[in-house]
Amino acid sequence: MTDDVRVTIEAVPRTGLTEQRLRQAVAEHPEALAALEVADPERLTVTFAPGLGHDPGDNAPFQATVFDPVGNRAVELRGTLDRPERAELRPSSFRPPPSREELVAAAAILRADPRFPAGDDVVVYRPMPPLADAENPDGTTVRRPTLGLYTPGEPTGLRHRIVAVDLAARSVDWTPAGINVRMHHDCEDSVPVGVDALADRGGPDQVRVRVHRGGTELWSLLVVRPRASAPQNPGVGGGVELRQVRYRGRLVLRQAHVPILNVEYEEGTTFRDMVNAETRFSATGSDPVGWGWRLCTSSPRTILERPGTDAGNFQGVAFHHDGEQLRIVSELEAGWYRYASDWRLADDGEILPRFGFAATRNPMTCLVHRHHCYWRLDFDVEGAGNDVVEQVDDTGSLIPEPVTIIRETSRRRRPPARYWQVRDKASGRGLQIHPGPFDGTADAYGISDLWFLRHHPRELDDGDPDPRNRAMINRFLNGENINGANVVVWYAGHYFHDQAHPQPHQGELIGPRLVPI
Repeated sequence: MTDDVRVTIEAVPRTGLTEQRLRQAVAEHPEALAALEVADPERLTVTFAPGLGHDPGDNAPFQATVFDPVGNRAVELRGTLDRPERAELRPSSFRPPPSREELVAAAAILRADPRFPAGDDVVVYRPMPPLADAENPDGTTVRRPTLGLYTPGEPTGLRHRIVAVDLAARSVDWTPAGINVRMHHDCEDSVPVGVDALADRGGPDQVRVRVHRGGTELWSLLVVRPRASAPQNPGVGGGVELRQVRYRGRLVLRQAHVPILNVEYEEGTTFRDMVNAETRFSATGSDPVGWGWRLCTSSPRTILERPGTDAGNFQGVAFHHDGEQLRIVSELEAGWYRYASDWRLADDGEILPRFGFAATRNPMTCLVHRHHCYWRLDFDVEGAGNDVVEQVDDTGSLIPEPVTIIRETSRRRRPPARYWQVRDKASGRGLQIHPGPFDGTADAYGISDLWFLRHHPRELDDGDPDPRNRAMINRFLNGENINGANVVVWYAGHYFHDQAHPQPHQGELIGPRLVPI
């Protein structure tokens, strides 16, 4: 870090309902307890419910999923933070991924099973999919977290097994239906860490970060940890989330995150990955606001920079300024997948959203597959509203000729389109969106490459309504006028992974360049 650059971090509380307050509201909401057929609200799973909107106040709207792990049922509450006990009740099909506590309890049941393999080198890890619920004859379902077994010394060559554990019955299903994996494959190099090695050591959920060069404040923004990132409750997070991003005092982005992350295999298997599960990586420096936030003296190293290892000395969000830009990075896990959620904020105002892809040893990633990563960029240039979206085509002219996009639509990254831009209509300031060289273009599963939408507070993800987990952002396209409106852009990157033919791009970060106008 150069002498004249100063990065400061301070903890900032979030606006929303604490777990205790939400549980109290459910206890005072007889319709919710009746719908879940639960008498004791203490057995329910609830998490922090953030206020919705740009700058939520004490009476901001919220939505929260309340889940009963015993009955494997959920309801959604929609109300306001000041009166949550009067919230509207809706049925919900959302099933939260297993918590670390569930996985540790499931691992204890698995190890006690007489069929558990012998050997000190056996690793119990988090696989994909995270759940293998079973349906009873009466239509009820049983929640069953999955666990992966890595047995490198197995004489039959069956190095990976995926089992389902019924916590209530304390039983193990060694051949759960619907788990489509090639157990004899042993892909990648990094041995996965066990499920009991990823304890969360606390720390604040969000911080304010400022970058000063001399007496000039270059950047000011809120950063939310993946574990607390939107969309949550319901939702599976958005990686490292940025909010209220200001460059030289001017607002450029209200919110930026990755709410949708899909994997598509050519043989047909698909996953919707979690983007809120933090895992370990290497970061050296100080923790100015406590565990989970590290200001680094050298560049942090995720599994992408340290291939062959799934270990590290830090879990959370790391910051490092290299003299020209601030890097903000965290490493995430979704089963055996490992992701780098990465942002670069350059001193000249350029923003580089980045996402990287890796994995620990597993039975699947040797097969050809694609990762589809969807950034949601809420552009509030100079403030909410009065923004315009323009497409700049390659017309052969030396002077760009922007064409205004009037209504909500989607676009592919293909000629003649060169780039897009979002500007404030009054000042002309804004950001250009230049596609990254490795971002690809969508296949039928990936749907599209960009969406231009009018802002709505609840449209934080697509709700995952598709049985194959495809991104259903098109459901938001309803012809609304976006000329002079509050604009949200979804930008998709499509990463192709074929270990047999690793060209032209393997193991690198994808993402666009956001260039200031």
